[in-house]
Amino acid sequence: MARDKLNKAEVARASGTKADSDAATSSATGRDAFPLLTDLVGPDAVPLFVENLRRGSKPAREWMCGVEFELFGYDTRRDYARLSPAQVQRVLAGFAPSSNDLVYEGRTLIEVNAGQMNRLTVEPGGQIEFSGAPQRKLADVEREIRRYLARLSEIADAHGFVFLAVGFDPLHTIEAQQWFPKSRYDVMRPYLARRGARAWDMMTRTCAVQTNLDYGDEEDLRKKFLVGNRLAPIVAAMFANSPFEHGKPSGYKSTRTAAWLATDPDRTGISPPALTDDFTPERFVRYALDVPMLFAQRDGFYFDGPTGLRFGDFLAHGCPHIQPVFGDWADHLTTLFTDARLKQHIELRSADCGTLEMALALQALWRGLLYDADTLNAALYFAPKLDHTAALELRAAVAREGLAARASGVNVLALAKEMIALASAGLARIAPEEVSYLDGLRAQIVSEGICPADILLRNWHGSWQGFMPRVVEHLRIA
Repeated sequence: MARDKLNKAEVARASGTKADSDAATSSATGRDAFPLLTDLVGPDAVPLFVENLRRGSKPAREWMCGVEFELFGYDTRRDYARLSPAQVQRVLAGFAPSSNDLVYEGRTLIEVNAGQMNRLTVEPGGQIEFSGAPQRKLADVEREIRRYLARLSEIADAHGFVFLAVGFDPLHTIEAQQWFPKSRYDVMRPYLARRGARAWDMMTRTCAVQTNLDYGDEEDLRKKFLVGNRLAPIVAAMFANSPFEHGKPSGYKSTRTAAWLATDPDRTGISPPALTDDFTPERFVRYALDVPMLFAQRDGFYFDGPTGLRFGDFLAHGCPHIQPVFGDWADHLTTLFTDARLKQHIELRSADCGTLEMALALQALWRGLLYDADTLNAALYFAPKLDHTAALELRAAVAREGLAARASGVNVLALAKEMIALASAGLARIAPEEVSYLDGLRAQIVSEGICPADILLRNWHGSWQGFMPRVVEHLRIA
């Protein structure tokens, strides 16, 4: 799931200005003038949406890496029930350097600025998401995650909580989930329920780890967006870590991936602009204009007036009592849940949550593949170029079989091994000190041909003898 609000830095990026500078109105058309998020817009703003993406371009020396890391919390004193909304807010409050760092919606604490530009937010089922500040080095990413997990462990120990790093809630049914009271989710919940049989599972019972990377010129963006989408199912197989549901094996290596496949097809799976080689920012904007909206936000409140209305139609005609503003476009981009999606950076979203070692390996893998020019070209060459039907077939096979999947002419394990070799070569050229972050991934996949779900299932059927508390112990991260 996406961030709910734009902080000051994000507002500055979205508007193309410094946070404290004067912004132009939406009628401005020059490159150096850009609308405020609150300025009214119409169909003539479409070139500004394209320009907004182009303004995300950065020189290679400024490319950074950001991680997003979602965890499930449980109360050991209530038979491992998912944390209640009140308990989740108690956890968030424990990270605030001061009261000024708490963000409320009405009386509900929904976000914390956790220091060093790190943020904590809440997903629909009370999953807690750590959004790390972009860093130039993986060692700095690691330091911030470790600091977060250390503090989370202190809070968990004090309250009898535990946090699991896993892609899908292994313990509880959808009926037992604790919905977090955000107005955004109140609007999304009924609409998505009509768009996919497992949409509520996706909202409340999944956790991911995500990599956010920068791009350079338009050609660099094209290559990264294509590779990020086309290799997403291979990454999903490599990091599959959710083989349980309702306290027993689910029949999937990644139950999380299976849930996403049964969620709103308008906004999930491979991003349609990545199906062909001629990707441009204009093509991405045309695709996004055709996706139905989930909500409109005004002054922190979420409204369902435009829900289900294609963004392009909303832009042309508005809806009763709500006229489009530039910020609606920024919000709309956060509701595109494709495997790789585009804002003013690229978000790579296909991996189940897992251990700290695996989370860092994911960052290293994508950095090695996308940040070295030679490796990026090689990755684009071997990334499967599939039509929409074949892309879905590959993802469905990966959800069920993980690295053992073979579908749509793709040998997933063989491709995963090649990706690791390429990423290692790329990192050796741009950041040789980071190659070691791939060691654990190399040991599992290259040496043994297994993913985390294979280890869980091997133990489940072996020494754990189908005892779920051993699964919980293995998955506990705080």
